[in-house]
Parts: sequence; structure tokens; C-alpha cells
Amino acid sequence: MNVGQANGATYQWSVSPATGTSTDLSVVSGDTATIVWDGPVGNYTLAVQVTDGNGCLSEPISQTVEILAPGDLVFAANYPNTIVCSDLAGGSEGSSPAHSLSSFRITYAGAANLKSANITVKNPNGVYVGLDGVVLANQAAPEILISNAQSDKEIIFELTDAWENTSAGNTSFEIKLLSAVTTDNSVITANPSSEVTRTVTVLPKPVIAFE
Repeated sequence: MNVGQANGATYQWSVSPATGTSTDLSVVSGDTATIVWDGPVGNYTLAVQVTDGNGCLSEPISQTVEILAPGDLVFAANYPNTIVCSDLAGGSEGSSPAHSLSSFRITYAGAANLKSANITVKNPNGVYVGLDGVVLANQAAPEILISNAQSDKEIIFELTDAWENTSAGNTSFEIKLLSAVTTDNSVITANPSSEVTRTVTVLPKPVIAFE
């Protein structure tokens, strides 16, 4: 809000046609809204109006959001090897030769270039972590924004390989592609029936003993 009483202000959000999202916007009253664009392919109008703390109404504002077919959004391993060795206790490198990162690639075959993408990373305990493997403080909002450093149709990002596997078997970290935004601000929701999930498999540490 640029002008008006921000204290006590409430915002009224809407999407038209309403089929563009399953998000219940009637319960959203803040100045930001997280919207799941899971409706049919097409153009939708996102509108918002505020009643400020003085009870004064703003003019409504709106913007167009296009839901595109998700089939052109692809998530793949940038390098074929996403199977890594466990680190040793204390974080010492457990691979020979040493390596520290797994690389992944998001590509789009549509007309516009990619601006950013949203992903999540989940450890074997089902806890969301960041690209550095650190547990996220807000587990209710685990999305990680990956910005495109180039103006093209490809986003490459790296995920740490600094994992310690203390079990006797393999463990896996799940990386899931949720959505992407193109340079014309169109939002593309990843098709859950396509390959939107990748894993980093962490092998167990070899165990030796004196006899």
C-alpha cells in the first residue's frame, strides 16, 4: 500500500474465472497471497482491492495470468550421476574422487524464456531442507525460488552432496519441481504426472573392523 492506513487494512483477492485456482481466496486477507494455479489452460484475471485501517476502499487492481500446458516443462539431472557416497562423521568428504554438488536442469520448450522456478527438497526423514541441506525453519512454506541467471529457456541449479548416511542401506533426498515463471510473467504449474521428481541417492559408508 503506497497511500492509506496500513494498520488494520484487509485485502480482498479474486480470480476470474474462478476455475483458475483451487485456492480459497475468501480466507486470504493479507497483502500477499499464495495461489496454486491448477486450473485449465487459459487466461485468468487476478484482482485485489484493499480496505485500509480507516475503512476507505482503494481502486481495484488486476493483472492477467496465463496457465500454460505443463508438458513443455522438463526437469532432469544435468549430470547423469546423482548417486553419491556418504560423507564421513564431522562432514569429511566420503567420495573418491571428491565431489560436493549434484547438478539439475529445468528446461522449457515454450515461446518465452524462463525467469525462475520453484522447487522443494526433502531429506530421508521427510523434512524439507535448502539447497545447502540445512533444515528449513518454516516447514509449512518449503518452496525454494531458483532464479535464472541467464535470459534463456534453461535453469541449472546445484544441490549439495554433503550428506551423511549412517544407515546400512541407501537413503534418498527428493527434489520436486513445483512450477516455473516465464519472462512474460506466465506461471507454469509442473504436471505431477510427468517427471517432476528427482532424487540424490546417498550410498552407505563402508564399515571395516580389526580382527
